[in-house]
Amino acid sequence: MIKTMKLEQLKRSKGEFQQPVDELTLQRSLQHELSDENVLAVKEIDAGFFNNTYCVETSKNKYILKVAPVSGADVFYNERYLMQRERSLADTLHKVSELIPDYLRFFKIAQRDAFLQPFIEGKLWHDVIDELTEEENTQLWQQLGQFAKTLHSVEGESFGYPDPFVRFERWSEFITDNVTGMIDDAKRLGVYHSEIQAYESLLPYFFEDLDEIKKANLLHGDLWPRNVIIEGQNKDIHIKAVLDAERAFWGDPISDWVLIQYGVPEAFWQGYGQNIVTIANPAVVQVYKGMYFLLNIIEATRFDESDEAPRKALYRVNQKLDSRRSK
Repeated sequence: MIKTMKLEQLKRSKGEFQQPVDELTLQRSLQHELSDENVLAVKEIDAGFFNNTYCVETSKNKYILKVAPVSGADVFYNERYLMQRERSLADTLHKVSELIPDYLRFFKIAQRDAFLQPFIEGKLWHDVIDELTEEENTQLWQQLGQFAKTLHSVEGESFGYPDPFVRFERWSEFITDNVTGMIDDAKRLGVYHSEIQAYESLLPYFFEDLDEIKKANLLHGDLWPRNVIIEGQNKDIHIKAVLDAERAFWGDPISDWVLIQYGVPEAFWQGYGQNIVTIANPAVVQVYKGMYFLLNIIEATRFDESDEAPRKALYRVNQKLDSRRSK
């Protein structure tokens, strides 16, 4: 039973995408979900740009609490039902690798989806990456490549985002649906510029190339150092947990934005077994890049940033796609 609970939330303005959780509602929800424990403290962590993340300390355990955006939040097409999607994959993800923390409970807080996971002690790789030696980072990238290979070895029956999203028999159908949803977002937000229009008109020329992808493999969707907990040092350094799998989907492994846009070093591919990007159809890689630059354009509106860089990048993608269409 909760007797006293110290709550710390980040200060946020009413216009921000992430909004605080009502204190009384949060207390009652945790009291219900952790009825045999005394919740001592709940502290919001400045982690991620979508869900609210809290560290929950009780008389017995320590947890991570994730709370989805408020109802009516301006989510993009590809962000719809994120926590429900993660819930539908929870058992599969944890069975694939013990590096993915167990999902203890899914529930709601004031109509916002939420879940609890065990708190994983360690350091966020992104926070210390510049402090580590080259050898230590190389080991971690190799381990992350091994993890990705394990995940990608799991095959689904169809393409796309997990339930409750619609799934597709053809890979081109999912890409088209995803891009169309983003374009609708761009129009709604007033950023449907000529670069996006050109990309939209070029996409159908590459449906046959996309449909050469016959297997729907499991992708994490956000596999980079910001979502990796590490521990140890020197030769003993290792990945302890891989977090935030809400953007997981079924498709072509090369289409993970981290591999083609963020970029991974050779050490990652050493762990994976081979560099699958270098042997991929170049036109297909450009289609994926264009999709993510489109996403960057609409994301810029949320963070009140300039979309000049992703628009220029999309323009370059369009040039490459147009030259390949002409061949």
